[in-house]
Parts: sequence; C-alpha cells; structure tokens
Amino acid sequence: MKPVSTRVLLPLIALSSPLSLAVETAIRTLLFTDDMKSLRVLLREPLAPVAWAFVPVTVVASLAGVAVHRVALRRTLAAAALRPPKPYAEEHARLTALYIATSVPQLPALLATFLFTAGAPFVPVMTTLLVAAAGVMFQGATRPTAPPA
Repeated sequence: MKPVSTRVLLPLIALSSPLSLAVETAIRTLLFTDDMKSLRVLLREPLAPVAWAFVPVTVVASLAGVAVHRVALRRTLAAAALRPPKPYAEEHARLTALYIATSVPQLPALLATFLFTAGAPFVPVMTTLLVAAAGVMFQGATRPTAPPA
C-alpha cells in the first residue's frame, strides 16, 4: 500500500498535542469533582515554573529529533534492504523514521499536557505545545531526501 504523503502527515502529527489538550480539557471538565478542581487551583503556582521549564526542553528535543531522524532513517533503510523487496519499502522506512523522530518533541508536549491536568497554567503549556508543533514541522523541512551515507 502506498504510504501517506508527508505533506498530510506532518500537520496531523503537529496538531496531535494541541488536540490531546482539547480532549483532556473536555474529559476533565466532565469528570473532575469539586475537590479535584480545588487541588488544581492549589497546584497552579507551584507547577508554573515546571511548566515553563518544558518550553526550552521542547526546543532542545525538537533539535535532537533532527539527529534522531537521521539515525532512525539509516537504520530503517538498512532493515528494509535486508527484507525481500516490496513496493514502497523505502517510503515506508522513511515514514517509520519520521514517526520515530517526531515523537521526540512530542514527549515533553505530552508531559506538559499532564501538567495542565494537574493544574499548571495554560500559557506555558500551550507554548510548549506550539514549540513541539513547530519542531515537528521543522523536522519535516529538514528531513533527509537522499539515502544517508
């Protein structure tokens, strides 16, 4: 089967973290008790610096994702070369490497979403999610097009 275009895939991956925040907010709004809401208010101030710390972590993770992409691409292409030839094998290997690499900036974004659930302020959490989305798009813009050496 022909793989999905990265022009479609990258924006979907980039939007996954903000979408998870929206889903989390809906679930929290429906299910949290008054005591849980009070606890979130109490934790807001102590969690604010932690949430802000995730912004530079996500920037570093986005840049690290570029290196991870190159290593993952080299390995997935090597593994595909060892298997019997199949149509689109190289494209599938490239997509696998992209999935691996784009998960690197998404991990701190996911943790920031958990912080928001616990009571962290919205602005640093959303900043982290936007940095992660930009990191995913950056990886797509810098992805290797030729087979790695």
